[in-house]
Amino acid sequence: MAKEKKEKKGFSVNPFVLIFCVVFVMGLLTFVITPGTLTDGVYTALPRNEFNFNNFFNIFRAVPYGLKDSANIMILILIMGGALGVYKKTGAIDNGIATMVHRFGKSFHSVVLVTFITVFSVLGGFMGWIEVLIPFVPLVVAVVLALGYDSLTAVAICIVGPMAGFMAGPTNLLTVSVCNQVAIDLGFVPADYDVLTGLNFRLVLWVVVTLVGILYIMTYANRVHKDPSKSLVAGMDVSDIRLDTSNVADAKLTGRQVVVLLTILAAIVMTIIGMRVGFNGVVWALDDVSAIFLCSALISGLVGKMKGGEIANAFVEGAKGSISGALVVGFARGVYWVMNAANINATVIHTLTELLRGTSPLVAAIGIIIIVSLINGLIPSGSAKGALLAPILVPIGLELGLSVQTTVLAFQFGDGITNMFWFSYGTLLIFLGYGKVSIQKWWKFFVPLMIIFFLIGFVSVGISISMVG
Repeated sequence: MAKEKKEKKGFSVNPFVLIFCVVFVMGLLTFVITPGTLTDGVYTALPRNEFNFNNFFNIFRAVPYGLKDSANIMILILIMGGALGVYKKTGAIDNGIATMVHRFGKSFHSVVLVTFITVFSVLGGFMGWIEVLIPFVPLVVAVVLALGYDSLTAVAICIVGPMAGFMAGPTNLLTVSVCNQVAIDLGFVPADYDVLTGLNFRLVLWVVVTLVGILYIMTYANRVHKDPSKSLVAGMDVSDIRLDTSNVADAKLTGRQVVVLLTILAAIVMTIIGMRVGFNGVVWALDDVSAIFLCSALISGLVGKMKGGEIANAFVEGAKGSISGALVVGFARGVYWVMNAANINATVIHTLTELLRGTSPLVAAIGIIIIVSLINGLIPSGSAKGALLAPILVPIGLELGLSVQTTVLAFQFGDGITNMFWFSYGTLLIFLGYGKVSIQKWWKFFVPLMIIFFLIGFVSVGISISMVG
């Protein structure tokens, strides 16, 4: 009995508490770790800051400044939450999902899950989208629950799908091209070097990691579908995110609700086009995605014959449910802010990468994966890490016999795998929050898959070394 109580207590840790503990610890370490800078891969130590109120107060400044630095993502989360509130008020979401389940969900539920995973992997791997997919997660969770699976299956699709695809990143501009462009700018490779070098190999890796993710998720999903008691989140109350599909045969979409669904679809299509190629020569950013869903929500409310006040109230209620997820992003960003404010990012990176010197090519490549994985817990942004690390890793890799392509591939795995693990990555916590899954339950599900992904990464860099060095 005591053991059971202890387990429940451990599984009740609040993500805000976890993140603030990391902020607090990193804030204290700023008085221990020597400050420094990195310029074109050259590390320079700076004078140590004195222990005073202003520096100590940075621990608490980290939260509001983290919120400020994450404003565009937070705005997207809040507006999408509000838009979902309007969509649901029209009845289009509930009836649309119920109709889908009634017509083909029961017969092709596995196909639906595999399709979701594959589509998310395409968007993550080829477009580098993760945060942009936040608006679609609640819809996927609702569909997966309606099909009779648990919420862990739902969030696994939303997390492993795009993030595993991002890890392989055949055309990932946020990691592959950033690192290769740094190598070009610093003269490590010719000016005409292709920033997507190694595309064919990464395409093979993308297929492998996507298939592994599908097999792993579907093995768990099918087991839970047959016996719900085997769910890692069995007994969890999901009544507020689960649709009542007991009368799906009676669910009928009205003409207006069909138009609302088409409006949502139009917003999704415009998001994909806008983020990929843009409109009128302007490629969209997150703020533009927020704007199109705000527009979609207003049109949907009017089509649903809602009055102005009703649209506003539904929007506010929907946004309220997203406040926690939005705040998580800001808190998580505070970890990076407090390190950056004290200039210890460079010192941490320099200290860890120096461990690679004098090793063999394979050990160095595996070491890069591990080191970047550790740094990823402190600096989640792939492009930011690429800009900081590439000037160090590329010359070290060349010195040890690694090609730029292999070094970048190792960086990719280090950056991508632990996106699905670190609780300091706010987007991961948002995805889990939509499914009401605790980080501890997620770790229990994901850690075996993470080990498999690391093994794939180690083997992949070994193959790359044998092919190109």
